[in-house]
Amino acid sequence: MKAVHNKDRSRLIAAVLGKRPVDLTIENIRLVNVITGEIYPASVDIADGMIVMVRDNSDGTCPYALERFDGEGKYLIPGFIDTHVHVESTMMVPENFARAVLPWGTTTVVSDPHEIANVMGVEGVMFMLENAKKAPLRHYMLASPCVPSVPGKEDSGCEFTEKEIGFLLDQPGIIGIAELMNYVDICHDDQRMHRIIEEGIKRGAFLQGHAPRLRGSLLAAYRLAGPVSDHECRSGEEAKEKTRIGMHVNLKTSSLSNHLPEALKGVKEQRWNDNVSLCTDDVHAQVIHTEGHLNRVVGRAVTYGADPVEAIRFATYNAAREYGFEDLGAIAPGYAADLQLVDQLDGRRPACVWIEGRMISREGRLIWNQAPSPLKQLSTVHLSYLKTPDDFLLKAPDDRAETLVIHSRCDGPFNRAFYEKLPIENRCVDLSADPDLAYVCVCNRHGKEQKTISVIRGFGVRAGAFAATVAHDCHNLVVIYRNAADALLAAQKIEEMGGGFAYAEGGEIIGSLPLPIAGIMSPLTCDQLAEQVGEMERIVGERCSGNWLLKHATICLAALPGAVITDRGIVDGDSQDFLKQFRTQD
Repeated sequence: MKAVHNKDRSRLIAAVLGKRPVDLTIENIRLVNVITGEIYPASVDIADGMIVMVRDNSDGTCPYALERFDGEGKYLIPGFIDTHVHVESTMMVPENFARAVLPWGTTTVVSDPHEIANVMGVEGVMFMLENAKKAPLRHYMLASPCVPSVPGKEDSGCEFTEKEIGFLLDQPGIIGIAELMNYVDICHDDQRMHRIIEEGIKRGAFLQGHAPRLRGSLLAAYRLAGPVSDHECRSGEEAKEKTRIGMHVNLKTSSLSNHLPEALKGVKEQRWNDNVSLCTDDVHAQVIHTEGHLNRVVGRAVTYGADPVEAIRFATYNAAREYGFEDLGAIAPGYAADLQLVDQLDGRRPACVWIEGRMISREGRLIWNQAPSPLKQLSTVHLSYLKTPDDFLLKAPDDRAETLVIHSRCDGPFNRAFYEKLPIENRCVDLSADPDLAYVCVCNRHGKEQKTISVIRGFGVRAGAFAATVAHDCHNLVVIYRNAADALLAAQKIEEMGGGFAYAEGGEIIGSLPLPIAGIMSPLTCDQLAEQVGEMERIVGERCSGNWLLKHATICLAALPGAVITDRGIVDGDSQDFLKQFRTQD
């Protein structure tokens, strides 16, 4: 266990005994006690950023306070703690991310910067650390071990070994190792991953897991390797099995998936849920702007049948216990005064938010109002080797070959690949007669002139080309298209902007969203970016049936089960074997 604060205890004792004034008393509130599950009338006294006393006022005592705040009978709950988030997926830098989530009641996050780590390595992580310091959000980070996510199956901008992980673990603000997503190698005691995990173990650092669908002996092997948590439960049975062996389960609903209803059913059947917390994982700016952040997950949990106080406990006390933050996540003497005042216990936006007793937000408006810091473009997109539409043609070995086709989400959330006999014209695969098919190309954008082209069924692109450099975790360029000339045009627009999203159709760019900071983030604030995201989603939605802006983002994530396309080839995520694009008939 570790205390976040090292306060002068003598001053705190003097304040609670009335020998010095408290800084703030929040009175006339209904306190939600996440330690006991009770709700009762109370007043809360705060000194030096810490809670020193919770009073029920039955004895009539009223300490001298430099400031008093009338809670008007509203509920006082702890600030929310997001146990797993990728700030880069919001497409905002940490400073602007803080501006966006603080008014929604999130006061602490533990983030995994492995998106920028895969693009820029240690330099990118240090950028995130420094930028996060410019905002009052309590922002902790983890050292990203999977850079790239699966070595040998993809090429990202950098590669981390135990040396880089050790260096990052020694930096202030980095408290553990981030999601260990290369679960196939970890389960089989791959020595590279073993050495990385050992860097965390010898420092007593937190080891975050990522183990989708792992069950039985493989799950036991994964847990024995060191990871203590998982945010990838896709069913109630999976959530139950993981909590039964002592793992922390982080339930989520993100911009990419929503497994919360199924996972919640599993943990609700158990008597004790101390190892259940909540997270957002990947959520983009428009969702935060309109619906909120971790409060959104709390609200969804309540909608799906969770007891409101327990859902809040998941997002506060349980989350703090998961990371060993002994003075966060509750309202009691000795805890940091990270608080929010809410009208109802259903995840709605709070009336007020405090961090260390300092009001940060009121009625959705930030009181902390420091101007955003100037940012420079972090140029990381190199695509000059893509020169003609021919670079986006899928060329077959002969007219009799069967083509490997990736079927979009045919296995729940995962893609699978099957061979199909497709028309081949002039030694190129022709999709013009089947509107359910599109080409998909992953192009290395980190300095290597290599790409993979395949076919995808059921993704929804009906015309033109959709391109993006937001592609977990390598963040290479992904283009999904029906027309090769449009694919080239979209790729060229991406390079011109320094990264982001582009849609080309009929020989012109009809929509774009620039992300010039490492090709994955914008310098804009949430409200500014949300407008751009909304417009891009409209353009994509009009042309891609059943699509949304980040649907493509995991199509090249080699650590996932199913069929994955990377700049090196098509990978079977379960076996980690490469699949042949063509199968020639005898």
